Amino acid sequence: MNIITARIPPRSIQNSLTFLQKISAYALGLSTEKDLPGLAITGLEEGYDSVSLRILAGLNSTDSPFNLNDYFTSSLNELQIIMPEGKEALIEVVAFYARAIVEKTTDTYTAFGKLIDIINKTPYHCADIGLLHCYADYISIWEEKMGGLDFHTKEGITSEKYIEKTEESIRQQLIKWLAA
Repeated sequence: MNIITARIPPRSIQNSLTFLQKISAYALGLSTEKDLPGLAITGLEEGYDSVSLRILAGLNSTDSPFNLNDYFTSSLNELQIIMPEGKEALIEVVAFYARAIVEKTTDTYTAFGKLIDIINKTPYHCADIGLLHCYADYISIWEEKMGGLDFHTKEGITSEKYIEKTEESIRQQLIKWLAA
């Protein structure tokens, strides 16, 4: 492997980004050097193997950040993995939450909120990665939950039905986004 392109399904929603997704999260600054030993362990569990990756997996999160980063960089070189940048890295991390929403392993509204929090930590916006319509649906759910705008009345359904329908719309849009 030399370029991160695959959107690998996560094992579960709790702390289970894949190795490549964890690399992307690190590239975005969403994790730090102290997270690199865990990243390396994930890589080994997924079948990646190199001398530096094994060493990194055996190090402690309290070891020198310079050593941790050196072994991480060496691991990428040995595995011929190019660390993604910018939008590519963001899409890899967002795919984790998108897949969890689509597979209904987490609450749509809560997970999309986490997804927005991640996007907001970058210079990008939902529109930059093709999720503007999902974001608009998320905001309409927020309005319903907070008692703001009254979207459900216009459609002649209860607030709960409107939220359910809008969450399904988000899931359907994410299915298309993941397939793209």
